[in-house]
Amino acid sequence: MINTDLISNLLGERSNFILIGLTGRTGSGCSTTANLLSGDKLKFPTSNEVNYKTEPYFSGMDIKRYEIVKKYAEENNDLFKVIKISELISAQILNITEDDFKTFIKSVIDEALHEKLDQVLEKCKFKESQEAFKKLSKESDYFINGESSLDHKLKDLNISDWFKIINQFTLNLKDVLKTDLANSYVTIYQSVGDSIRRTKNITPNYRKNNFVPEGLFELPRMVNRLIKFYRYKDKENKKKTYIAIDTIRNPYEAKYFKDRYAAFYLVSINATTEDRKKYLQDKYKFTFDKIAEIDERESGKFPTEGKTDAKCGECNQEINKSSKHDKYDELIISNVKRCIEISDIHIFNPRNESQNHNVLKAQLAWYLSLIKHPGLVTPTPLERVMQIAFTAKMNSGCISRQVGAVVTDDAYSIKSVGWNDVAKGQVPCNLRSLEDLENFSSDTTYSEYERNNEKFREFASNELIKIKHLGEKGRNLAYCFKSIQNKVDKEKNQVHTRSLHAEENAFLQLAKYGGVGIEGGKLFTTASPCELCAKKAYQLGIKEIIFIDPYPGLAIQHIISIGINPPKLIQFRGAVGKAYHQLYEPLMPYKDELNYLADN
Repeated sequence: MINTDLISNLLGERSNFILIGLTGRTGSGCSTTANLLSGDKLKFPTSNEVNYKTEPYFSGMDIKRYEIVKKYAEENNDLFKVIKISELISAQILNITEDDFKTFIKSVIDEALHEKLDQVLEKCKFKESQEAFKKLSKESDYFINGESSLDHKLKDLNISDWFKIINQFTLNLKDVLKTDLANSYVTIYQSVGDSIRRTKNITPNYRKNNFVPEGLFELPRMVNRLIKFYRYKDKENKKKTYIAIDTIRNPYEAKYFKDRYAAFYLVSINATTEDRKKYLQDKYKFTFDKIAEIDERESGKFPTEGKTDAKCGECNQEINKSSKHDKYDELIISNVKRCIEISDIHIFNPRNESQNHNVLKAQLAWYLSLIKHPGLVTPTPLERVMQIAFTAKMNSGCISRQVGAVVTDDAYSIKSVGWNDVAKGQVPCNLRSLEDLENFSSDTTYSEYERNNEKFREFASNELIKIKHLGEKGRNLAYCFKSIQNKVDKEKNQVHTRSLHAEENAFLQLAKYGGVGIEGGKLFTTASPCELCAKKAYQLGIKEIIFIDPYPGLAIQHIISIGINPPKLIQFRGAVGKAYHQLYEPLMPYKDELNYLADN
């Protein structure tokens, strides 16, 4: 018994509390995943039942790995509680007046729809929901307003009834917005979330208001209070606490949980663009334009010019056209692209499996087992190579974005490694500074153009004025040449970058130092190749490109998906970064664990 307790205690922190944040583009399957985690106990498929487009999903040693984690998952199968960000937004909506909510909606939708608002709010039973919601004031005081005096009274909070009201209101409102208000549910809820992050409140025309830093973490703090409540209740009942957050769309909210919980894993759910769009069209009747608008918002951008002439009824601002915004908008908006980029675990969800979700269930079995018991199996070949690319990107001196790349042969044997950086012998951007440029400190660190072009120096001096005070606090005042040059030229031009791309660098290592041919090989990248690198991969005969997050541009649609010999595109699935070590490094040698348990 002592040895059993020893192993239980060693694994205890891993197996007693698990916090998962789900992220992914609209339609990828975050809610499907949450429902699987919180519904009836999962039944995990055999390896023979896990197929994608008639092909086996697992091959080689991964079949044996899966059978081991599946067995562990079945014996340690616990349900998750799900915290839905959309329901917390609904709680915030019910916490304001009907007139205030109506005014807010008017500020974010087409003026032609305003006349339907009274009917919409009546059909979704806003008044009835709000009256019931107000009766549970203690719950709102704690979970919305953060009333700390209720900390010692957690056991008295009626969270079940509180969420019952919120859940029903959310379902009612979603249905009505879908049928009566031009499918505007996603637009309205994303706008409410953005408003809360910017102003801490639901504020009409929120982008005209000053940024309130506390607002950025208003929703995460609500989640945190719920986590605290659930842990309290489960500890009281001697139960494990497993929580999934559905859905995180802002990278700073993800960072909030990464910084606070060692047990937190950000999990991206990814579907192919084609399958995801078909799902949204079939289930929600979204148009191509609507999907494009959602994708653009979720990529950390504001809707671009030229889609519609619709205007906001409150501020007469063109809704779907680019408009003036400040740097704080980049902090508050949904940026699923960045959330996927920083995810710990990447899961593939083929949307062609509407009946069984076997591929999704199999991956949940894999990673839930490893979260509870690290080191049960070794990493997949995809994970092993991508982890090297992920580590390589840290060598990059680029101050905009770090990317790593690895080229392997068909058997995953590594042939070259690269990262985005300047040519060898030049000084990377993170080691240069505007102060040194201003003082002509070096003719090898700064180019003749940077030292002598008057217009460039004028723009560089303006940048220095903006951030000079930061140098007094010990920061190096590094700068991006491309960004300044684009301001000089009043255009966006990727040619001005000083750095070689990571994929390009990996290809050049083979030419520089020699090596075997890579035709028929694989390219791993922590982003995905731009147009220039895609052409080079095609020319080299690369057969598979494994990427984490799509790079903006025409590479996939225009360069790769053409001709008679295109490379196969594979979105990475697996653990990477810190999670790679957390999941695959055993707490003790497995032989020793078995020996301790055998003595019992």
